[in-house]
Formats: sequence, C-alpha cells, structure tokens
Amino acid sequence: MLAIENVHDLEIALAASRQGSFSGAARALNITQPAVSQAVARLERQLGTSLFDRQESGHPGFLTDAGAVLITHAIAAIDELTGAVSDLAELEGERPLCVGMPPLLAKSFFPENLEILAKACKGRPNEIVLHDSERLFEELRLHRIDVGLISSTDVGPVLPHVTFAKVVSYPLVLIVRSQDMPAGGSLSLSALARAHAPVIAFSGDLALHDTVSARLQHNGAQLNVVAETDQLEMLWQLVEAGLGVGLASGLVVGDVPEGVICVQPSDLTDVQQHVFVFEDAVRAKGPAQQQLMTIRRLLFSSVRKGRQVAGSDVGEA
Repeated sequence: MLAIENVHDLEIALAASRQGSFSGAARALNITQPAVSQAVARLERQLGTSLFDRQESGHPGFLTDAGAVLITHAIAAIDELTGAVSDLAELEGERPLCVGMPPLLAKSFFPENLEILAKACKGRPNEIVLHDSERLFEELRLHRIDVGLISSTDVGPVLPHVTFAKVVSYPLVLIVRSQDMPAGGSLSLSALARAHAPVIAFSGDLALHDTVSARLQHNGAQLNVVAETDQLEMLWQLVEAGLGVGLASGLVVGDVPEGVICVQPSDLTDVQQHVFVFEDAVRAKGPAQQQLMTIRRLLFSSVRKGRQVAGSDVGEA
C-alpha cells in the first residue's frame, strides 16, 4: 500500500520547498501556516523521516536529503495526476476552461467586467479566478489554470509546461507634488530612502513592491512605506497633501492631475512591470486548443488596447 495517503499534502510540501518556508507556502496557497505544518507532519509520520529542517527556514538547507528526494518525485507525480484528470474531463467534454489573472490586471484591462472572458467560448463555460501574482504562479505550478494574464519584473518567467508571451511593459514611477520636484528634474528612490522619505505605495500586486524593496536593500537603503492604497484617487490626494512620495507602476497612472508630476526614478529605470499572456501546455489538449486560442486573442487585444491609455503621462527623471 502507498505510504502517502493525501496528494494535497504533497502539493503543500511542494509549495513549502519552493517558497523556502511554511509561512511562504501558506501565503502562496491562501491557507494558514498551521495547516501547512500539519500537512508536512502527516507526510513525515507516514514516511517515517524528516523532510524539512525547521531551523533552516528561508535558507538553502530547508529541505533535508529525504525531503529533496520526495520533492523530485512529487513534481513528476503531481504533473501526471493533473494531466490524467484533465484528459478524462476533456474526454467527456465537461472541463471548464480556467482563466486567471491578478485583480490589478483585471481592473486595468477589463474595467467594465469580465463577462467577455466568461462567454468567449460558445458552448463551454469558463471559470475566472483572480489571484495576486504569487498565488497565481503557485496555481500554475500545480497546473490548475489554463490561460490568463500575469505580471512580473522578470523579463522571462520560467515554469515547466507553461508558455509566457510578453505583451507590454510599464516603468516604475514616483509621484510627487510639482513644488517638491528638484530643480535638476531628477529623483533617486535610493536617495529618498536614505533620507527616510515617507512612501505611499499603490497596492494590488506584490511583484513590483518586492523587487524595489530588494534592490534598495542591496544598495543599503530601506523602503519606508507609510501607507498603501489600491485607489488611484486616494494616492493622488495623499501625495497632494504632502504626506509622502507616491510609488506605483506606470500601468495604473492614467491621467495625472494638475499639481502632481510622475517621473521614473533615475536609479531604477531598468525596473519594469511586464505583462504576459500565459498558457498551460499540460491542459491545452483536444478541443480545448481552439477555444484557448480564442481566449488568448482576446487577452492580447485587451492588453494592447489598454496600453494606449496607461502611463501616457509618465516622464523620465
């Protein structure tokens, strides 16, 4: 009899190994940290060996030798099981196509509603899921999403059996009051961070925020985020009130109100938010291929249309 009783426990252990910690796995899978700990403990009890070194959380030695062996086989096993379930459902013509994207991209490129995606393929229902990029990547690793949009600061994200096609890129921008703009017309986020300048961040997706934080830490500076908002009007108001410097992607900037200036930081001109259309090759089989092509075309056209209005008022510092 197979020692492992629950495939979901394997998926959780796989997420923990990829995230480097139990807390990271919990965040990526949208479950609690105790649930991750319990799943790993069940596996260790069933297999009679330790899989993770809890003292090495966040470090390369987090996986034990036994854990590394299990994870290698778990990746192949989960891929095979996912493919089998998908093939069976496709054979019966019952599997809905799953379209995923972060809420920020849904709001930016489908401002009216997502019904156009849900009804893109006549005769076949489509399921729409909205996750932040971190959770979306984990769902893609587990082959639970067919097609969709995702953003990343990596020029070329890599996941087995998933294709990514970059459609558009948006710069990182700083938002300041006109009266606070230096005479030379240049702003450095690292210099602002070293001066402990308060930052008001536009939230909605962690990818850009995490990249900027890591870069500043590498330069010996600390990002001082005093407030976050997912409402652009609120961001304008907070900056106009002199409460801090705004930080956002050019994707969300749109029309800039009078009295506010948006510029690229002189030290981070290479940091961009790239938007990709992705497709899972494991799930794209049989009759689904033609219908997925229809959805891909719709995603491409929506993003290209959206790029014509986003970031139009961003300048370079």
